[in-house]
Amino acid sequence: MKREVSYGLYYGGFSILLMLVMYVTELNRMPSAGSLNYLTLAVLAYFTVQLVKDVKAENGGFITFSKIFKGGLSIGLIGGVLSSIFFYVQVKFIDTGYVKFVLDQAIIQMQKKGMTDDVIDQSIKMIENWTTPEMMLLTGVLGSLFFSSIVAVIMAFIMKKPNPNEIA
Repeated sequence: MKREVSYGLYYGGFSILLMLVMYVTELNRMPSAGSLNYLTLAVLAYFTVQLVKDVKAENGGFITFSKIFKGGLSIGLIGGVLSSIFFYVQVKFIDTGYVKFVLDQAIIQMQKKGMTDDVIDQSIKMIENWTTPEMMLLTGVLGSLFFSSIVAVIMAFIMKKPNPNEIA
């Protein structure tokens, strides 16, 4: 588990660094900001590959599906929790206007779709419940769990190499 924690900390550090760069350069306010988050999935896959290489080196080149899945999920969850906590602190105390920015963008999108002011007001009231820093923290952790499990399953299918001499 020591390797998973180390790689999870590296992954979380990378995610935090990416958020800092996006904040400082104001990329987090650009429409394409969401696509930069896919980069974190590639980094998660990279650290999962590194974990697999380490385990294979210790086990004669063999590794099970479950070991890869658990390792990838652990890395993603540790990194996701760290980055979600950082994002919470950033939105709650540093970039306090971010939530308003998100809501304003939602209003603009609804106006472009031709929604009436009454519908927009009702929609914004519902969206406000989900865009508090606390809810962003919760959805960040849950999202990291979800996406980490997807990356972990894909990596496990690709990289598994069970020992044929081992009894299952």
